Amino acid sequence: MKMTRKSFLKAGALMAGGMLFSGSRMIEAMQSLSGNFKMVRGKIGIYTERGGTIGYFAGKDALIVVDTQFPDTAKNFLQGIRTITDRKIDVVLNTHHHGDHTSGNIFFKDYTSMIVANEKCKELQQKFYGNDPSKPQVYPNLTFSDEWTLDLGAEKILSRHICPAHTGGDSIIHFQKANVVHMGDLVFNKIYPYIDLPGGCSLNGWIEYLEKTLALFDKDTLYIFGHSQTQDMCYGSANDLLAMKNYLLALIDFVSKEIKAGKTREQIAVANEIPDVTDVKESREGMRKMNLEKAYKYLTGK
Repeated sequence: MKMTRKSFLKAGALMAGGMLFSGSRMIEAMQSLSGNFKMVRGKIGIYTERGGTIGYFAGKDALIVVDTQFPDTAKNFLQGIRTITDRKIDVVLNTHHHGDHTSGNIFFKDYTSMIVANEKCKELQQKFYGNDPSKPQVYPNLTFSDEWTLDLGAEKILSRHICPAHTGGDSIIHFQKANVVHMGDLVFNKIYPYIDLPGGCSLNGWIEYLEKTLALFDKDTLYIFGHSQTQDMCYGSANDLLAMKNYLLALIDFVSKEIKAGKTREQIAVANEIPDVTDVKESREGMRKMNLEKAYKYLTGK
């Protein structure tokens, strides 16, 4: 987190005079301190720097963190949160195993005694990242199969795994009192998603997961997304889940028709567009091509 001298002095003033601020005023002050932080509802906010969006609940009675990015950005996140509370982190949750969501676990291990994830998430993290001594891992120390809950009084969370989707071990985390759901990478909001077939991705399962999630919650539910075009699009409504589902349906439909027409993987991958997809952009060059190639492999097994 880069800070100017003015921001540094402002942070010092916040730390020194924190007792003079109400919780909401301190949250507002922290927002003005760093553009990486954004409150989305009540005491629930997001932090964006590198990697998947960190979600958090920060209050005097509870501190909950969802996903951890990388060691350096996790440190930056905690420094910012310390302008609100010096409370030990009650729980860290991982939505899935990808390194841009779990690599910061190694930093957070000194600030919490509980890292929670679906059992398949831990298994995949060990499989894909556990054999590189240059990138040491910290794994969840509490895992679950289908659901896990924790009531901290100020907020109650429910972590739920439904089926293989973006990976084999995705979880959604519901902040039940605020009615906010962290979707992890089940939603890439208006950008082409990362499709990880070796990591257990199922495109049909992904569609099913989104459908069941939409059925679980109401029209007031707010959703946090792992990746998006802009920071302001890192959270949204059920319409964004529906748009993600429709993108996956369009991808499968297009590639299926091209396969039936006798097109090769190479021919399909160079398509300039996917029919009925108009507002999805590439977060980096080649993502549409990768989506088409992965869909071909998923549908053909080749």
